[in-house]
Amino acid sequence: MFVVLAVVGVLTYANALRQPFMFDDMSAIVDNQQIRRLTDPRVLLPERERPVSGRPLVNLSLAVNYALGGLDSWGYHAVNIIIHVLCAALLMLVVGDTLGLTHIPPALRDQADVLAFVVALLWVVHPLNSEVVTYVTQRTESMMAFFFLLTLYASTRAR
Repeated sequence: MFVVLAVVGVLTYANALRQPFMFDDMSAIVDNQQIRRLTDPRVLLPERERPVSGRPLVNLSLAVNYALGGLDSWGYHAVNIIIHVLCAALLMLVVGDTLGLTHIPPALRDQADVLAFVVALLWVVHPLNSEVVTYVTQRTESMMAFFFLLTLYASTRAR
């Protein structure tokens, strides 16, 4: 099911791979000198008044992208697709674990894996989520979602 989810996510957003930088991407990536040298410790201290201000992990991820491909937007969009698909996989795990709890009605519990897959599939292709893939700077949102879902998943597993 994870493979199907990944393939659907990649196919859905493959057309975004060649999209240029837009809006805040100019300030966060094109004009952001802090991402030019991955070894510079200032990469973890984004400048004020930038879209990545106060978001050191996002700035670091942009620096890794820059180190691997410069200002070619393809790699930035590819990373956004990967993060989005990982979020969908985490959502599937969270929903599956939640529906598998003993106090959930048996009719839902018996179908937990299928329902979790459908929820994640709808989420990965929903148009409201397209901005986090097509607009590179919105990586801030998808990274936040990733860590939030990872926290929820860890909670469900610990329980």
